[in-house]
Amino acid sequence: MFQSVIGFLSSAYVEIVILALLLVCFFKQRREPRLMASGIRLVRAIMIVIIFAYFTFIWASTVEPSLRNLSVFGMFLVNLFFLYHLILGRLERPYRDALAGLTQEPKKPDILREVWQTGKRFYYLRYSMGSLFSGVNPFHFLSEIANDRVRDDIKYALRQLGVEKKLISLSLMVGFMKSRLAADGSLPADFKEVMGKTLDDLEKHPWLEEQVNEFLRIATESPEDLHFPEWMAALEKSVTGNK
Repeated sequence: MFQSVIGFLSSAYVEIVILALLLVCFFKQRREPRLMASGIRLVRAIMIVIIFAYFTFIWASTVEPSLRNLSVFGMFLVNLFFLYHLILGRLERPYRDALAGLTQEPKKPDILREVWQTGKRFYYLRYSMGSLFSGVNPFHFLSEIANDRVRDDIKYALRQLGVEKKLISLSLMVGFMKSRLAADGSLPADFKEVMGKTLDDLEKHPWLEEQVNEFLRIATESPEDLHFPEWMAALEKSVTGNK
């Protein structure tokens, strides 16, 4: 069976048909509004088609069997490269959807997990070849670069839509506590009802929301700027305990 597949792919006509199908998929994929349309991708596709045309010209004009076989193999590599980028675009689609969902519904419980899962899958494939020549453990390389890129993409997406503070805020914190409260089966119903009302009341005070949001911002961006007695006591205790 393997030999029959090799024989099938060794035909220049088959490779030309495969390229035509890949081009149809490529232009269909470019119309996807969820994907980031890039002029570089279009230029790269044109260059790939030119390289394929060059191999086709060699195959059609040469009489040397070895050169004809080599040109067909070149066509196969070009199609393989094209297919790789189409699969990459296919993996990018759910990742961009998850990023858009994060900016629109930051309170959704599983949205961050979805962003990280789809983002890592996309960047793992994107940098898979580079990891083999990175000079370090490929898995460590992929993990570090995927984490960095997904983190940067989250910041960029939130900054673009002006909802950066929604990611860490009193509103999101209250939503998180409500979801944990509802999911905890060990708590009595009366306690859940009382705490639910308390959380609702907590979210209704504009002054309190402003102060909590500012505290969360400072705590995440520059915790060294938090100067109040309880914080200083906790810092001194931590420093003393690590000596």
